[in-house]
Amino acid sequence: MQTFKTSVMQILKMKISAIMGLLVLLSIMGCKKWVDGAPQPLQVDEGKVFSTEQGFREALNAVYLQMGSATLYGKDLTMGVLSLAGRSFDSVNVNKAGQLYYQAATFNFTDPVVKNYSTEVWNKMYLAIANLDNLLINTEAKKDIFTGNNYNKVKGEALALRAYLHFDLLRLFASADLQDQGIPYVTTINPNPTPAGTVEQTLNACVTDLNAADALLSSDDLTTSQITRWAVKGLLARLYLYKGDKVEAGKNALAVINSNKFALSFNTNSDLFFTKESLFKLNIYANNYYANYKAVFAAPCFIGLSASSQTALYGSTNIDYRKSFIDAATGSASGTPLLPKKFTVTSSNIFPMIRLTEMYYVLAECASDVTTGLGYLNQVRAARNLTIPLTAVNVPDAAALEAEIMNEYRKEFIGEGQMFFYYKRKRTPFTALPFYPKTPPVTGVAYLPLVPVASYVFVKPE
Repeated sequence: MQTFKTSVMQILKMKISAIMGLLVLLSIMGCKKWVDGAPQPLQVDEGKVFSTEQGFREALNAVYLQMGSATLYGKDLTMGVLSLAGRSFDSVNVNKAGQLYYQAATFNFTDPVVKNYSTEVWNKMYLAIANLDNLLINTEAKKDIFTGNNYNKVKGEALALRAYLHFDLLRLFASADLQDQGIPYVTTINPNPTPAGTVEQTLNACVTDLNAADALLSSDDLTTSQITRWAVKGLLARLYLYKGDKVEAGKNALAVINSNKFALSFNTNSDLFFTKESLFKLNIYANNYYANYKAVFAAPCFIGLSASSQTALYGSTNIDYRKSFIDAATGSASGTPLLPKKFTVTSSNIFPMIRLTEMYYVLAECASDVTTGLGYLNQVRAARNLTIPLTAVNVPDAAALEAEIMNEYRKEFIGEGQMFFYYKRKRTPFTALPFYPKTPPVTGVAYLPLVPVASYVFVKPE
């Protein structure tokens, strides 16, 4: 178990205040280093911010805003860096895409530009965690100011978000092997260093927070712009599958579906994020959502999925609603349609973090037999206008089912950053990743090289 070094430093602490009930700023204080490689936690002026229930809500909203930054889920942990590392796109030219995106696509995580980005992610996510820890400490200290169910809601959301952020830090900065070193699971703010346990210990800490959140949050709350009990169950399904516990993964995924609180969207291609299927979606309030996706898919980067690769993934016809791509410059299918249309045909400035379709895919993977697994896949496919079901004729065994599940993940979550984690969880050989160069080359097939030092683990700050 590694112990993270302690050093004394002075940092800026900005006084926290609400702007329109959403934007929270932070203020100055001096304190000691709390986790290796990260700046000091940005603590708040508890006396003013945590004097009312509204102050707690504003502090919690601040964390959602931090998560929506371009470095994190507003761009690069979704449509940018992680989608490139997830091999969602093949139109990636080093001279156009730039060093960060090209090196991410080729899995060169030791490149200085990628390492600098990794440090920024590490810092920003741990700062968000620090704000959650501070909020939780104050929630207990000032429990008496809460009315109704607000104490449970604030505490439950904070615990769930803390688990969400730690889980993604783990998936980024540690291997998928349970016995390997994980990351620090930080639950308080103090001058002592936080040790990093194993991957399994980190996952268990996430589960502890999520189970506590599950007990606090209401089943009737469907405010999907905030993390709810159903998002917690969806995250538990995702986490348990990553851990290799298919029983618990399936149980939580089935609980979401059987709740009848959410339903697949049929007969529509007007919202290609299928927003009504979101268990948890992030509103990118403080960021220019339009500018974020243009920075990836428009000039000068022109990143996207080529026409030949679109056909290879979705088929030669346009029956599948998800086979909708446009030119980032014109906004239409004319020109060079490399941009998934889902980014432009959606509700304003939102990004899905956990979706109902993932629960069906989890159950398909956890199914005890091929027929049951296909039943879950076919429900999603029917909602995407693929009315001819898959059967044992074209999916005869478990290996074929696994290939179909992977294809569904690729089609459904293109540009959402999920495929990198999928390949990592499955221990997919680098030679089996999409667009891996073939020898000899096949005419008309796009290729994207990987570096010899390819790894599924981003580099922690030194």
